[in-house]
Amino acid sequence: MSGLRPVQKNPHFAMPQVPQQPQQATSGSSGSGLSELYNFDVLDMIKRKFWLICFFTLVGIGLSILFFFQAPKTYRSTAKVILESSSVPDVDLEETQSTVERDIEILRSSKTLTKAIAKLENIDKMSIFEEVDSPVAYLRDGNALITKSADVRINSGAIKISFDGANPAETQEVLEAIVDAYGEYIAEESQEKSGKVTAYWKSLHKDILEKLPEVQAQIEEQLKNPELLVVNGEIQNKYQMQQGELVGDKQQLIRDRTRLQARVETIQSAQAEGRNLDSLVIGMMQEFNEASMTAYASTNSRFVELKMKEQELLQEYGSRHPELENIRRQISVVDKLRMEELSTIRGETAPAGSLSSPLGNSSRRSANNGSNNTQPANTTNTMVAQFVEQMTSQIDLLKAQERSLQVVIDGQQLKAAETAAEIEKVNFLLKERDRLEAYSLATIDKLSGLDVLEGLEGREMDVLNPPSNAEQVAPSLPLCLAGGLFLGSLLGLAFAGVKEMAEKTFRSSEDVSTILGTRVIGHVDFFQRTRPRKDSPFANVAPEVIALHQPSNLSCEAYRSIRTSIFFAAQQTGAQVIQLTSPTPGDGKSTTISNLAASMAQSGRKVLVIDADFRKPRQHKYFGLDNSFGMTSVICGEMEPEDAVQVVQPEYLSVVACGPIPPNPSELITSARFEAVISSFREKYDFILIDTPPLLAVTDPAIVCRYVDLVYMVMRITNGVRANSLRAKEVVDSMGVDVSGVIINGLRRRDQKVYDYKGGRYGYGGANYGSYGNNYTGKGANASKPVAAGNLVGPGKS
Repeated sequence: MSGLRPVQKNPHFAMPQVPQQPQQATSGSSGSGLSELYNFDVLDMIKRKFWLICFFTLVGIGLSILFFFQAPKTYRSTAKVILESSSVPDVDLEETQSTVERDIEILRSSKTLTKAIAKLENIDKMSIFEEVDSPVAYLRDGNALITKSADVRINSGAIKISFDGANPAETQEVLEAIVDAYGEYIAEESQEKSGKVTAYWKSLHKDILEKLPEVQAQIEEQLKNPELLVVNGEIQNKYQMQQGELVGDKQQLIRDRTRLQARVETIQSAQAEGRNLDSLVIGMMQEFNEASMTAYASTNSRFVELKMKEQELLQEYGSRHPELENIRRQISVVDKLRMEELSTIRGETAPAGSLSSPLGNSSRRSANNGSNNTQPANTTNTMVAQFVEQMTSQIDLLKAQERSLQVVIDGQQLKAAETAAEIEKVNFLLKERDRLEAYSLATIDKLSGLDVLEGLEGREMDVLNPPSNAEQVAPSLPLCLAGGLFLGSLLGLAFAGVKEMAEKTFRSSEDVSTILGTRVIGHVDFFQRTRPRKDSPFANVAPEVIALHQPSNLSCEAYRSIRTSIFFAAQQTGAQVIQLTSPTPGDGKSTTISNLAASMAQSGRKVLVIDADFRKPRQHKYFGLDNSFGMTSVICGEMEPEDAVQVVQPEYLSVVACGPIPPNPSELITSARFEAVISSFREKYDFILIDTPPLLAVTDPAIVCRYVDLVYMVMRITNGVRANSLRAKEVVDSMGVDVSGVIINGLRRRDQKVYDYKGGRYGYGGANYGSYGNNYTGKGANASKPVAAGNLVGPGKS
């Protein structure tokens, strides 16, 4: 290994600065909690399982069509009738008013349907009634006869009648019998109703004529009550009127008492202030006497009026009339008041004696003496005290009169309430009499109209649409198709959902990152390949290596994206040696390595590809190299490492083929020579890509993991890949190495949403890959076998 060349780097190349990619949260290698991490996208499932849903939908439609032709048929005949009134009189009787609901009840009644059944002569031979015990009950209670309003919005009164049956001719015949029977029933009912209406109005008029005299007699009996007063044709409550007069008298007494109390308070206030009371007392005395005379005159007038009223009642009704007791009670109260007021005027109020005499004598003495007009102070105070005492007695008298009047007012109030009830009865009877008189006139008008139109029928049935030819209504082809479409689609969705949940695969790159706990660094698309031209410098390179043949192809952008991610990881960790493996054969790791190496070399890096798949090597086929020597020759000591290197692109891309396939691949990989060879290449190349077998096929890739810096796993999204990828990650984790990232290879369009890049679309769909192969027994294929060419391929089969 002393003859190894020094590393020659491209002087124009600089490490690209790329933005840091978000790190995925690691979740370990166990499969616990996958149901919570797994995101079920319904829309995405529909896209992937669209063919399955369509299949079940077509099956549902087919079964619905089969049901339509095989199910028993139901035919329907329809008719429309209307009931019209042929008589002019407007009879406002609830029992004669007809509504659509009532007419429908009549149509479905046993009486009408019995008539209809009687019209069917061959009812015993009809298939419709073969299994029916009672045809009338079948029509009345079953769903075969359908009756409803024909015009609900305009409320025309038309009725739509339909009948369903298994035989079209019998269905129409039964409906015709029902319509005829209904018409006959309406005609009979109308004839009977004409006589009933006339009899009703005559009976009503007779009742009114009998009741009217009774009400008039009750009114006259009530008016004989002496307590009821008729004034100008209106009944008045005389007790209420008298109560108003007494209330007025009481208010006058209250005003007089209030005035006297004010005078007393004035005298007492002047006496307390020490003012001269002579002039004040003389003025009040005169006013008091005048007021007493006025009050006496008013009371006496009231007394005379009551005495006259007493005499009128005695002459008209005699001494036993109940009103006399009330009048005499009022006379007693007024007479007492009159006598007390007369005593006051005369100055006979005790115990002070005559108020006018002392004061008058004193006044006269004052006038006669002229110059000697002074009286002793005690004489004046005595007179003032007597005057105040007299007014106080008058105030007490007024209070007593108020109480007496209140007793009379209360009695009048009770009498007024009783009389009001009697007046209410009389008013009710008067209204009843007026109402009966108005009804009497109305019945006379009705009877005159009925006499003129006697003999006309009330209603008749008019057939708007006769029973139609029976047409099939069930099963309905549109409904069958709609039901089949719905149920088929629903069953397809359910089956697709169950199948989706049962498939052990990934649905998107997010699932891969979440479940495996590592990031997805790229997706590789299917690509169109063409044979290289003979004058191309890479004429011997297989068409699968499109990074060399078609570097400007949009499909190469996937490899450049992966290259950028690896460059970034290498910049962060200083990694050089990179291993690419896969969980199972057929994931396309060998094609991915060849295109990735070519893409990295195009960026100015010096790249070496080592084919460490000692069981089924493929790198020599992709790059068109000799496989008679290679890595196995170096490990076995048959040549130096630099002698095993074959240059594909001078200075940038080189390959160490597998070499002769050994009988003991695992022993060669575990030898110290293998690690030493890789270490020697580190000094000469910027990046070393190692192709190894699938992780779950053999143990070789797990051993190589210990000698490399980064491990990437290439996988295809197929059924079962989830479990295989988890097991493969467990193998890598068991070696104490973390999977640096995942490359999704050959993702189909129905399994992954479309990715956009600079206006171009990178869809993942196309032809299927071939399998990697299961021949890992040490008996590999010949190294010089040519690569088969085709038009459309994926990123490789190994």
